[in-house]
Amino acid sequence: MLIVVTSGSKGGTGKSTVALGLSAILSLRGFGHELFDYSCSLGVCTGVYYYLSDFVDGINRLSKLVRVRQRLPPQGYGGLAIVDLPPMSLAQPEFVDLLGRADVLVVVSSYEPDSVVSVERVLEAYPGSRVVRVCNRMPTEGCKHYLKVTPESPFFVIGEPTNFRTFSELVGELGFPGEGRFERVGRQFVVNGVRAKLVARWDPYAIVGVEVSQKWYYALMPFTRPMEDLVSMAHQMLGPTYLFKLGLADNAITRLFRAIKH
Repeated sequence: MLIVVTSGSKGGTGKSTVALGLSAILSLRGFGHELFDYSCSLGVCTGVYYYLSDFVDGINRLSKLVRVRQRLPPQGYGGLAIVDLPPMSLAQPEFVDLLGRADVLVVVSSYEPDSVVSVERVLEAYPGSRVVRVCNRMPTEGCKHYLKVTPESPFFVIGEPTNFRTFSELVGELGFPGEGRFERVGRQFVVNGVRAKLVARWDPYAIVGVEVSQKWYYALMPFTRPMEDLVSMAHQMLGPTYLFKLGLADNAITRLFRAIKH
């Protein structure tokens, strides 16, 4: 099954965040899959592999459950794949071909007029019937699934409780229901003066919390490196802009656990 994630010719819509969010929930429910980043075939990885390259092993695996590829799925691919596409226009034959191969099209858009136009053109060209729309920053017409915040890195976006629930609902709509198979950890520790938590984990991801200015912020991260590395990386991401955009409420951890369970 090919789940193709695209924004058409528009970039910067949060498309790679959506691809990673789908991976997080699929693995949480025990579904093995592969993540394909087509941008790598064009010279520079700007999609999901860009964010995951520090976490994969020598053969581009996050674990036996999740593998990351730097290309498109081959013809006749029979597994479960999430395909993260760079900005592409319908003038590119490979884009049209991939639309024809997609079992499900996940279209990600923002409120900007050029994004809306780009998405409509893709929907007109898609020959299939299974389409799921995701919008970010603010709800738009025809968008059932909405991401509350979209800072540059996807890790804190997915870890935000409302967004985590959105991804859970999205994966259910794609036909992969089930309860999360995770271990609730709740361990607290200090890394280089930063208070942190390992909240929950499942193969190959974990929810990591870091405290900044007496508030906790939660990120979904691949649990393939030492915990000290994950905390340091997460803390470095939380600059002033992130703190302003995220603004998580005090009850964030309670809402996050509810989202993970369901």
